[in-house]
Amino acid sequence: MDINFTETAAAAVQPVIFEKIIGEKPGGGIVANTAFDIPAGTAVGVNAGTLKPIKAYRLVKAVLSGDTEIEIAKGSGIVSGDFIGVGAKAVASTGLVSTNATKDVVTVTLGVAVAIGTVLYQAAGASASSAVTLYTPAYLTGAPVIAGLGDRLIKLVNMAIVRKETVNASPEVLALLTSIKAV
Repeated sequence: MDINFTETAAAAVQPVIFEKIIGEKPGGGIVANTAFDIPAGTAVGVNAGTLKPIKAYRLVKAVLSGDTEIEIAKGSGIVSGDFIGVGAKAVASTGLVSTNATKDVVTVTLGVAVAIGTVLYQAAGASASSAVTLYTPAYLTGAPVIAGLGDRLIKLVNMAIVRKETVNASPEVLALLTSIKAV
């Protein structure tokens, strides 16, 4: 008996970001086109009437207070000159090496120790003690947004329980989204 079976490779495993979605913006919203892919669970804020992502930089190596470089996961969209915030402090990045396939090495002196896996946020400007996010977060993206395809209509989540290990937003940004709880 001749049976023709074919093997289909399994799809890549997607991390669980949302434990439970409680509320969404009716009709979703249009997120502006970006030069980098935006994963689901990224915070977006309103800027001049359009929704723009707030970049999140996940550390792949712990940072010591005297370090002049940080290593972040690929895909954050970082460019030299971005302001990187942690807590109430933000500093400008001055260099970027993106030749590694899994991480970007950013020239920046945070001046504080930060644990591996911590997510840093895109700040509006440099500040020693009163940094704020580039945009005020309003929603989390409920689906990925692929770069280069123009402005995209997607699901926007405004109430949810998310996994802090996988959500693409820093604790500081999540604190501004009062109806989002990280567990």
